Parts: sequence; structure tokens; C-alpha cells
Amino acid sequence: MAGQDKLHVVVFTDTFFETNGVGSYYRTLLNWCRGRQDFQVTVICPARDDLEAAQATDDVIPVRSLIDWKNPFYRDLTIGYFYQPMLRRIVRELAGSKVVHVATSGPLGVGGAVLARRMGLPLVGCYHTDLNHYARLYGQSVLGRPGAWVGAKVAAVCDKLAYGRCEAISAPTESAARAVRSFYDGPTAVIPNPVDVDWFHPGTSRQGRFRDRYGRGPRVLAAVVGRVAKEKNLDLVCELLGSDRRLAPVFVGDGPYAPTLRRRWGAEVTGFLHGQDLREAYQQSDLFVSLSESETFGLSLAEALACGLPAMVLRSQGLADSIPKGAGVDVLEKEDLPTLADRCVALVSDRVLHAECSRRVRDFVLHLGADVVVPKFVGFHGAHAR
Repeated sequence: MAGQDKLHVVVFTDTFFETNGVGSYYRTLLNWCRGRQDFQVTVICPARDDLEAAQATDDVIPVRSLIDWKNPFYRDLTIGYFYQPMLRRIVRELAGSKVVHVATSGPLGVGGAVLARRMGLPLVGCYHTDLNHYARLYGQSVLGRPGAWVGAKVAAVCDKLAYGRCEAISAPTESAARAVRSFYDGPTAVIPNPVDVDWFHPGTSRQGRFRDRYGRGPRVLAAVVGRVAKEKNLDLVCELLGSDRRLAPVFVGDGPYAPTLRRRWGAEVTGFLHGQDLREAYQQSDLFVSLSESETFGLSLAEALACGLPAMVLRSQGLADSIPKGAGVDVLEKEDLPTLADRCVALVSDRVLHAECSRRVRDFVLHLGADVVVPKFVGFHGAHAR
């Protein structure tokens, strides 16, 4: 890094204000970095009038596309063109020794990669989203098997445009790093997603506003936290838990699949929660459930564990695949799924075991704390600054 300039990481992401792991990742990163003298992060993201007012800060710069249209395969995602002179003006005015960081392979992520090349700035990437999986799933839902093929081809092009010229790419888990190596032959590093373990911590009681609203008497309150989208396998959660009178599953978050869950299953969907409301959702639930197979990390799982919430998760790539036995998380194989409801009830009914699992999951997740992880993020970027 030249001289004593402050290292300034300029993040280009196609999602920030929404309920998902990418937004949570960069909010945690920003919170850790604010006020530091040697390191700064600025996030450039698409404008969202309905959400950004409550979350806008000086280090978050929402930008508007010149033209945009709805993605036919994923209706909640807008495709657009972001004017390069506007982006260059924003980045040029930022102080410090700048490194462009591409977080997603959508239009703004690609725009950031193009800008870095044109301005001669170092470019690094962070692989958060298994775009190939999503594109195949949604392409098939629209056009059948040909749509899955088209979706995969489009995803491959997007990943190449966003990440192909990066000097290095980080991924949150080894399984995600293997996915990166399928389309990128440069240096990769495994850096977990940071969790604010000081903010997300066990509560003194499981009673409170969230439980009063969504708990149903003695039923087990099972939290399913994250983006409410088809790829999260939410129908399977409803099928396995929704009709069991011993359980009260609640979907914490918002997304394009929320109306379908409510209509088809009569599911409880909270809408977007953040801050104290999100923390209370974790603290006042009995356990966390995830059957998603599309996670590159699984930040909501990590936040739940930080709050001392035992978990039932389906084995998949990401954090769930790296949790050791005895850590307080029941990692299920697909053949175990018919027993999910009984496992949930048995765990919560055994107060001693539930308390022990709560202690173990908190201990396990401490190595993902922001104070441990973010310095690795800083070092990764500092190694490529010029």
C-alpha cells in the first residue's frame, strides 16, 4: 500500500438493504470498521426507497440505474445499467488507497469490475451467492429443463464478468471456495463471514414480545430465519413441521415467496426484521431450523448460534457442512428428515440437553466473531492495495 494512505475498500453489491446474508455481512463489516483510522469501507448498492431511509449512513451510497427491468427468472431482482461516469465520480472522490471489492455478480457487481479495470484500481472479489444454483432453479420454474440450461449459462457469464479479472477472491467456506475454482483459476482464500457476537448473544429469558406474538402456548417455537425465497426449501419445512400441533414454525424475514407460504400453508411470516427485533426473534425462539441446500455460508445460522439457539439443519455446503459433532447442532442427512418434528420436540422437552446445546453452540461460534474475522478481511485487501 502506497505511503501511509488509509486502506479504503469500495464494495459493489447488488443487494444491501434487503433481508439476506449479503446485506447482513456488509452491515456487520461497516459496524466494525466505523471510526477506525487505518481502514475504511464504503458500500455502493442499488437504491431502495422503501427500505434505505431506515438504514442509510454516510458510508453507504445508494445509486440508481439508468434503465432497469425485472429479471424474468427471479422477479424480485431488478436488472439495470449503472452509468459508468457516475460510478467513477463517486469512487474518485473517496479518500485513501482504494481497492474495489465485488460482492455479487449482478449488474452493479459487474459495473464495479469494469470500473476497476478502467480506473486501474486493484480488484478483489468475495463469493457469497451460488448463482448457478439459483439460476437453474428459477430458469426451470419458468421454462422447464431448457430454462435450467439457459439459467446456468447466464450465471456462468455473470460470474465471469464480475470475478474473472479479480486479483484474488475470498469465499466463506471451503465448499464455497471449491465452487469459485470451477470458474476462476486465480488465488482464493477462505475467510468466514463475520458475526457480531457482542450484539447477537443469549437473552436472559425466552419470554418477550416475539414469543408473545408468535408462540402458541406450549408448542415448540421454531425459527426459520432469512430471505423468504423458493430456493430455501421452505415448502419442505412447512410440510414437515407446519401440520404438527406440537410445533409453531415462524419464518423470520421477507421475500418473494412470502405470499405463497401464507396462501398455501397458512404460515407465519414476520416480514423484514433487523436490530433489536431480529435479536429478540433468535433469543425468544426454542430452536433454529434450516433445510436450505443453497447456502455458501449460512449467516442466519451463525447469528442463531451466537444467541445460544440450538439448531436443526440439513447437511449442505456452507457452515452446516463444517460443524463438528458435539457442537450443539443436529446436522441432518436427507434420510433423517421424516424424524425432524420428533427431534425438535425431544430436544426442547429435555431442558438439561437444551441448555447444554445452547452453551455449546455459543462456544462454537465465537471463532466467527468480527474481532477475529475482520482483521483477516483487512489483511486480504491490504495485500492487494497499491
